[in-house]
Amino acid sequence: MGQHGFIVSAMLAGLAAAGAAMPAHADPVDAILAAARSDCAAFENGVFHANDAVVEADLDGAAPADRLVDSSRFTCTSARSLYCGSGGCTLHAVIGERSWSFQAEGWRTIAWGERPILLVARDGGWCGGAGSQLCFEAVVWSHGEMLTVMPPARR
Repeated sequence: MGQHGFIVSAMLAGLAAAGAAMPAHADPVDAILAAARSDCAAFENGVFHANDAVVEADLDGAAPADRLVDSSRFTCTSARSLYCGSGGCTLHAVIGERSWSFQAEGWRTIAWGERPILLVARDGGWCGGAGSQLCFEAVVWSHGEMLTVMPPARR
Protein backbone atom coordinates (compact mmCIF):
# COMPACT_ATOMS: atom_id res chain seq x y z
CA MET A 1 0.00 0.00 0.00
CA GLY A 2 1.40 3.39 -0.96
CA GLN A 3 1.77 6.28 1.47
CA HIS A 4 -1.48 7.91 0.26
CA GLY A 5 -3.46 4.68 0.74
CA PHE A 6 -1.98 4.23 4.22
CA ILE A 7 -2.93 7.78 5.25
CA VAL A 8 -6.51 7.38 4.00
CA SER A 9 -6.85 4.00 5.74
CA ALA A 10 -5.45 5.46 8.96
CA MET A 11 -7.86 8.40 8.81
CA LEU A 12 -10.87 6.12 8.27
CA ALA A 13 -9.76 3.83 11.09
CA GLY A 14 -9.33 6.85 13.36
CA LEU A 15 -12.82 8.11 12.58
CA ALA A 16 -14.32 4.70 13.24
CA ALA A 17 -12.41 4.36 16.52
CA ALA A 18 -13.58 7.81 17.63
CA GLY A 19 -17.18 6.76 17.08
CA ALA A 20 -17.75 9.14 14.18
CA ALA A 21 -20.83 8.24 12.22
CA MET A 22 -20.21 7.34 8.63
CA PRO A 23 -22.57 9.22 6.33
CA ALA A 24 -25.89 7.50 5.68
CA HIS A 25 -27.05 6.99 2.14
CA ALA A 26 -27.75 10.33 0.55
CA ASP A 27 -31.36 11.11 -0.30
CA PRO A 28 -31.59 11.09 -4.11
CA VAL A 29 -34.00 14.06 -4.03
CA ASP A 30 -31.49 16.12 -2.05
CA ALA A 31 -28.76 15.18 -4.54
CA ILE A 32 -30.96 16.12 -7.54
CA LEU A 33 -31.84 19.49 -6.01
CA ALA A 34 -28.22 20.16 -4.99
CA ALA A 35 -27.00 19.48 -8.55
CA ALA A 36 -29.66 21.80 -10.00
CA ARG A 37 -28.77 24.50 -7.46
CA SER A 38 -25.07 24.13 -8.30
CA ASP A 39 -25.72 24.35 -12.06
CA CYS A 40 -27.72 27.54 -11.54
CA ALA A 41 -25.09 29.14 -9.30
CA ALA A 42 -22.36 28.24 -11.79
CA PHE A 43 -24.18 30.20 -14.51
CA GLU A 44 -23.66 33.87 -13.64
CA ASN A 45 -24.33 33.32 -9.91
CA GLY A 46 -27.98 32.47 -10.46
CA VAL A 47 -30.37 31.81 -7.62
CA PHE A 48 -32.20 28.47 -7.79
CA HIS A 49 -35.80 27.79 -6.75
CA ALA A 50 -37.25 24.27 -6.73
CA ASN A 51 -40.80 25.66 -6.49
CA ASP A 52 -43.26 22.74 -6.51
CA ALA A 53 -40.94 20.35 -8.37
CA VAL A 54 -41.01 17.60 -5.72
CA VAL A 55 -44.28 15.67 -5.62
CA GLU A 56 -45.17 12.62 -3.56
CA ALA A 57 -46.64 9.79 -5.62
CA ASP A 58 -47.26 6.07 -5.35
CA LEU A 59 -45.05 4.45 -7.97
CA ASP A 60 -44.49 0.98 -6.55
CA GLY A 61 -47.71 0.28 -4.62
CA ALA A 62 -45.89 0.16 -1.29
CA ALA A 63 -45.24 2.53 1.62
CA PRO A 64 -43.54 4.91 2.11
CA ALA A 65 -44.60 7.41 -0.53
CA ASP A 66 -42.32 7.73 -3.53
CA ARG A 67 -41.34 11.05 -5.09
CA LEU A 68 -41.18 12.61 -8.53
CA VAL A 69 -38.86 15.54 -9.20
CA ASP A 70 -40.05 17.51 -12.23
CA SER A 71 -37.27 19.81 -13.42
CA SER A 72 -39.76 21.76 -15.54
CA ARG A 73 -40.76 23.42 -12.26
CA PHE A 74 -37.19 24.58 -11.47
CA THR A 75 -36.25 28.22 -11.98
CA CYS A 76 -32.87 29.91 -12.12
CA THR A 77 -32.61 33.70 -12.05
CA SER A 78 -29.74 33.76 -14.55
CA ALA A 79 -30.95 31.18 -17.10
CA ARG A 80 -34.52 30.78 -18.28
CA SER A 81 -34.03 27.42 -20.03
CA LEU A 82 -31.29 25.80 -17.95
CA TYR A 83 -33.23 22.65 -17.08
CA CYS A 84 -35.24 21.92 -20.23
CA GLY A 85 -34.62 21.62 -23.95
CA SER A 86 -36.65 21.15 -27.09
CA GLY A 87 -37.19 17.48 -26.18
CA GLY A 88 -38.58 18.23 -22.74
CA CYS A 89 -37.31 18.34 -19.19
CA THR A 90 -35.84 15.73 -16.89
CA LEU A 91 -38.31 13.87 -14.69
CA HIS A 92 -36.76 11.89 -11.84
CA ALA A 93 -38.69 9.02 -10.25
CA VAL A 94 -37.36 8.30 -6.75
CA ILE A 95 -38.19 5.14 -4.83
CA GLY A 96 -36.27 4.79 -1.58
CA GLU A 97 -32.58 5.27 -2.32
CA ARG A 98 -32.88 4.67 -6.08
CA SER A 99 -33.83 7.01 -8.87
CA TRP A 100 -34.60 6.79 -12.58
CA SER A 101 -34.59 9.70 -15.04
CA PHE A 102 -36.74 10.36 -18.08
CA GLN A 103 -36.76 13.07 -20.73
CA ALA A 104 -40.37 14.23 -20.48
CA GLU A 105 -42.73 16.67 -22.14
CA GLY A 106 -45.11 15.97 -19.25
CA TRP A 107 -46.25 13.15 -16.99
CA ARG A 108 -49.18 11.76 -15.05
CA THR A 109 -49.76 8.84 -12.71
CA ILE A 110 -52.73 6.56 -13.21
CA ALA A 111 -53.94 3.35 -11.59
CA TRP A 112 -54.73 0.14 -13.42
CA GLY A 113 -56.64 -1.65 -10.72
CA GLU A 114 -54.22 -1.67 -7.80
CA ARG A 115 -51.12 -1.12 -9.95
CA PRO A 116 -49.77 2.44 -10.19
CA ILE A 117 -48.48 3.46 -13.63
CA LEU A 118 -46.33 6.46 -14.52
CA LEU A 119 -47.20 7.82 -17.97
CA VAL A 120 -44.39 9.89 -19.46
CA ALA A 121 -45.12 12.12 -22.47
CA ARG A 122 -42.11 11.75 -24.75
CA ASP A 123 -40.74 13.72 -27.67
CA GLY A 124 -41.74 11.93 -30.88
CA GLY A 125 -38.12 11.00 -31.55
CA TRP A 126 -38.43 8.35 -28.82
CA CYS A 127 -41.06 6.44 -30.79
CA GLY A 128 -40.11 6.92 -34.43
CA GLY A 129 -41.96 10.19 -35.01
CA ALA A 130 -40.95 13.80 -35.40
CA GLY A 131 -39.90 15.74 -32.32
CA SER A 132 -43.13 17.75 -32.29
CA GLN A 133 -45.25 14.58 -32.11
CA LEU A 134 -45.90 13.23 -28.63
CA CYS A 135 -45.91 9.60 -27.68
CA PHE A 136 -46.35 8.07 -24.24
CA GLU A 137 -44.27 5.62 -22.26
CA ALA A 138 -45.97 3.59 -19.54
CA VAL A 139 -43.68 2.69 -16.63
CA VAL A 140 -44.33 0.33 -13.72
CA TRP A 141 -42.13 -0.91 -10.89
CA SER A 142 -42.03 -4.55 -9.91
CA HIS A 143 -39.74 -6.21 -7.37
CA GLY A 144 -37.60 -3.06 -7.14
CA GLU A 145 -37.06 -2.67 -10.88
CA MET A 146 -38.50 -0.32 -13.46
CA LEU A 147 -40.36 -2.06 -16.29
CA THR A 148 -41.42 -0.52 -19.60
CA VAL A 149 -41.76 -1.39 -23.25
CA MET A 150 -39.48 0.66 -25.47
CA PRO A 151 -39.23 0.51 -29.25
CA PRO A 152 -36.45 -1.68 -30.65
CA ALA A 153 -33.10 0.01 -31.16
CA ARG A 154 -32.78 1.88 -34.43
CA ARG A 155 -30.43 0.29 -36.93
